[in-house]
Amino acid sequence: MTTWWKKYLRIVRVRHWITAVAVAVGLCILLLLAACTAGSSALTGSLAMEGRPALGEPFMLRLELRTSMDMTDVAVSFILPAGVELVNTPGEWRVDMELNQTYVFTATARVLENGYHKIVGLGRKDFPSGGFFTGFGALYILVEGEDTWVSHDPPPNHWESPGQSVPGLLPLQPELIQNRLYLSGTLTLNQPVTLVYEVTPLVDLHFGHVGIAVPIGGLRSSEPRVDAGDATLATSLEFHSSTEGVYYWDGPMKSQQTYSFYLTLEPTAGGSSVVYAGIRETGVVDSMSREIIDAGQSLALSLYSPSLAR
Repeated sequence: MTTWWKKYLRIVRVRHWITAVAVAVGLCILLLLAACTAGSSALTGSLAMEGRPALGEPFMLRLELRTSMDMTDVAVSFILPAGVELVNTPGEWRVDMELNQTYVFTATARVLENGYHKIVGLGRKDFPSGGFFTGFGALYILVEGEDTWVSHDPPPNHWESPGQSVPGLLPLQPELIQNRLYLSGTLTLNQPVTLVYEVTPLVDLHFGHVGIAVPIGGLRSSEPRVDAGDATLATSLEFHSSTEGVYYWDGPMKSQQTYSFYLTLEPTAGGSSVVYAGIRETGVVDSMSREIIDAGQSLALSLYSPSLAR
């Protein structure tokens, strides 16, 4: 019996050793793959600008690519957002690149619309196995007529997420709710504007739960209120606000009746983020209380200018 037990222990130890080796090898392979795919590309790039990107005025983009190995058929292009165009420049180059050589590509561009724009110069080498190398550079620009701001980093964002969710992120029978989220005007520094969330249930809601989450920090929110045309319907919705930037209403809501929820927003600094608004109904299913309707909307907001970025 003792001999069998010792033999069994040796087998178990060998199996554990084999398992440990297999796990270690697997981890090494994963780490190696991660090192090869994250931040260790053999192709690197940088993007620069010559001239000023004033509205309607041409300026030159200069992309430099360098490789630490020979590469063939590298695709090179400038990626521009809506509101910026290339002038007399091919959409893409296909080039062969040699080890430790720097390759320069230039293009003339022009800004057609005031606002915030990101421009990217990109080189990409694809392999038959599905892998690829990329080298790129980016420029962030803000344009207001003749006033411009350019940087290799995005403009500072002084808006923060409130860190709390509202209904509408996981749609459930959203066709039973008509809802719309919008601003009554334009975001302007230190000027109030009204955020409006309109909700029209297509069925009676016995316990509607409405929530709105807006950025905090450089975007102030205040004066939450609701209007339903019929004052009796509006007052049946109880308002709650449990944290900064998040607002809730609870109560019954009638079918085919439009309820409008309002917040006053006032930007005090530049930034960008997303506003979320949603509505949820909770009911009893199989003797258990659970969500039976969930619908919502989101609205991307931003306020950037050359003066705010400086």
